[in-house]
Amino acid sequence: MSEPKHAIQIDNVTKSFGQFQAISQVSLDIPMGSFTTLLGPSGCGKTTLMRLIAGFYEPDHGQIHIHGQQVNGMPVFKRNTPLVFQEYALFPHMSVYENISYGLKMQKASKQETKDKVNAMLDMFGLQGLQGRQPKELSGGQQQRVAFARALITGQQILLMDEPLSNLDAKMRVEVRNELRELQRRLGITAIFVTHDQDEALAISDTIAVFEKGRIAQVGTPWDIYFKPRTPFVADFVGTANFVAGVVAAIEGNDIVVRSESSLFRVYQSQSALQAGDKVTLVIRPECLVLINETDIGDARENAWSGAIEKSSFLGRTIRYWVNVGPFQWIVDDTSPSMRGYLQGNIHFALDKHNIHILPGDAL
Repeated sequence: MSEPKHAIQIDNVTKSFGQFQAISQVSLDIPMGSFTTLLGPSGCGKTTLMRLIAGFYEPDHGQIHIHGQQVNGMPVFKRNTPLVFQEYALFPHMSVYENISYGLKMQKASKQETKDKVNAMLDMFGLQGLQGRQPKELSGGQQQRVAFARALITGQQILLMDEPLSNLDAKMRVEVRNELRELQRRLGITAIFVTHDQDEALAISDTIAVFEKGRIAQVGTPWDIYFKPRTPFVADFVGTANFVAGVVAAIEGNDIVVRSESSLFRVYQSQSALQAGDKVTLVIRPECLVLINETDIGDARENAWSGAIEKSSFLGRTIRYWVNVGPFQWIVDDTSPSMRGYLQGNIHFALDKHNIHILPGDAL
């Protein structure tokens, strides 16, 4: 029999708690050796699905397969799916060595095997010299590394993580997530990661499943989730977007001309079933709007505007402007703020036709 293609298969799973339906008819295939993130706001169902995979909950309907085997009704300890929690859940009375080796102790491994494997984990996670310390003597990042080491020491090929970085400061989060991604690639394990942090999901995932009110709104690569959202919710939750309601005015080759109020937008769309007169919603990311000189606008009527800055926000690598153009307010990011400094008054900006995403219908 051939090895299963997917590490985890979730088929039409539903779970309720009393009258509250936490997830509804969720299906998701997680490939072997991939890093998959379950992303969404609080209460959307992502953690419920994680706990269903781990075996802490049982689905009301649907099936879950791990490595091709149906696990409905299988106890937690038989699933080989260690779960790293937000709170780390380290044993406070045990040393680092004892915490990491706990799973081997339960398996009755020999002292030499335990020593060798713990030392390997200490090296892998940069914890050398800390094996005698207790959790209270460690930093947050060190505690998190101990939790990962404990989860992986018995050789499991699936690692579940429920917002494991949320207790770390911003800089440490980036450091630990990069280490975690590198480790996952090096070991070839299958990682399932729950977070509400969009930047985190985009940075480390092979695949992102975006949850909305107990259902999966979209599954895709970070690029597709960000630049090709299928719904207004996904576009708005993952990053920031300008939404423009319009009507298709004409189809000109691979270009679609959209009219919205007094503006015309030219959108490149090589394959589209849209026709003149169809309602659409344009999704435009703030960083796709490029600041230009007034002389560059000329007589252009498409994809170029002038407007007055209402407010701004310095974000370090960018300055974000809210710009009023008639009744509409654009969010515009200057991605090279050191070149221009803070701008005031009127500014001028343009948009490449390839950087506009179209949602069919009036989605606003």
